[in-house]
Amino acid sequence: MTRASDTGPRFVRHAGNVVTLLTSARQVVDVRLSAEEARTRGPLSTALEVGRMVPEKMLAFSACGAAVAQGAAELSQRAMDYGLAEVEAAQRAMLRAATSRTAMGWMMAQTEWAMGAANRAASFGMGFSGAALGVAEQSLRPVSRTVAGNLRRLR
Repeated sequence: MTRASDTGPRFVRHAGNVVTLLTSARQVVDVRLSAEEARTRGPLSTALEVGRMVPEKMLAFSACGAAVAQGAAELSQRAMDYGLAEVEAAQRAMLRAATSRTAMGWMMAQTEWAMGAANRAASFGMGFSGAALGVAEQSLRPVSRTVAGNLRRLR
């Protein structure tokens, strides 16, 4: 698991990777689909290039979708675990408060639960955002690899 302090730099790197991907994809499309390039390559090479482009992109985006689906399932599991742990903590606090003989005991049970809930929520939020960023990074990889390979091949 990554530390919470890693999330900021990772997010900046990921944003840079997205910009690089978009710029590279535009360059690939320019080379593959421009009329000038098609005339230079000739009709057979252009038809082969277009025929290669569709399945290649389908494979890359399928891998991207699979990574998103797997990551979404993991994030859902993480959120469900957190929610159930909070229900358990609230029930324990209510039992403690219910068995208290004084108003101060009732107040202490509520205060301890509230402070713990705030700490747990902050911890969950940091971990969840880092895991969500991991899903975004993982889903971008297949498309980035394909675009980078296209760019190298087409130059």
